[in-house]
Amino acid sequence: MASPARRALERIQPYVPGTSAEDARRLFGVHDAIKLSSNENPYGAGRLAREAAARAAGEIHLYPDGASRALREALGRHLDVDPRQVAVGCGSDEIFRMLAEAYLEPGRSAVFAQTTFSQYAFVTRLMDAEEVSVPLKEGVHDLWEMAYRARKHRARLVFVCNPNNPTGTYVTRAEVLRFLDAIPGETLVVFDEAYVEYVEAPDFPDVLELIREGRRVVSTRTFSKIHGLAGLRVGYAVGPVDVIETLERVRPPFNVNRVAQAAAVAALQDTEHIEMSRRINRAERQRLAQELKALGLRPYPSQANFVWVDLGRPSDEVYRGLLERGVIVRAGSSFGCPTALRISIGTPEQNQRLIDALAAVLEAAATKGEVGA
Repeated sequence: MASPARRALERIQPYVPGTSAEDARRLFGVHDAIKLSSNENPYGAGRLAREAAARAAGEIHLYPDGASRALREALGRHLDVDPRQVAVGCGSDEIFRMLAEAYLEPGRSAVFAQTTFSQYAFVTRLMDAEEVSVPLKEGVHDLWEMAYRARKHRARLVFVCNPNNPTGTYVTRAEVLRFLDAIPGETLVVFDEAYVEYVEAPDFPDVLELIREGRRVVSTRTFSKIHGLAGLRVGYAVGPVDVIETLERVRPPFNVNRVAQAAAVAALQDTEHIEMSRRINRAERQRLAQELKALGLRPYPSQANFVWVDLGRPSDEVYRGLLERGVIVRAGSSFGCPTALRISIGTPEQNQRLIDALAAVLEAAATKGEVGA
């Protein structure tokens, strides 16, 4: 008789990634599909990162630096923090898992939004801890309610995705300061800032400054988005030294590979690529929101590289219609929101194709409804 798995795993469902271009080709025979579902940088990695990765590939027979020293030092310089305040992981996902392994256990809890990145719930369940989810308020984190729940449930961790995935909305500096003042001292607040490089809002909170001031908060960030290194899986956390030292106790050995470390160090220096990506994203984000409104839809105000749009009707049929036309977006049902779509911002040409396809799908659906009336 096989040994049974831990009972906590009964609460866990494997992560299901979005539809790929290969899926579109296999299912619908579409050979030129565009992928606007995973919030990747449509321009890929910058030249400096690509060149550094190519050089590092010549040494893949060697183990990487287990402590990621060069990368942590580069991040320290880039962010104006002590390298001892930086932990590096195989994507932000591993950072969240390390946080859970370090701070969660049965009988303790983690608080997060009801509609947000699924990995917070995953790592909480993995540790057999209690999940406390709080509904968004008009599409935005309800920080006051989250603070109340943290006190009530003696939470060890609170996750705040800012800007939030999938809505693209954000909480302000003033709101964050009031929230932190209401959080119990035993609770560590984790700000997932995967999309922070795309933010334009002047009142967006500077979490790194809060850390420098001695606040018990952590910022997690990634090289998967604006830096275009999603395929190499590099994420990191910035926080108080004692928190980072705790994370180091549970960090797997050699967790970030040699090529990824080299590319990430180089990506930080490629200011031209970062600024280009940010500039085009800003313009296309505004244009996409205007086009969606012109179609009679309700896009949420976004500070990220994607737009969350409420169709006001079940979105699965629209999602499938786009897929048949070779446009891959993320269905809102995967976030528990069956009337919404999350659309990554692509190149101007990709965004135009998305708008044209969406207009055609909506027109076909309206015609179908009139015929059936």
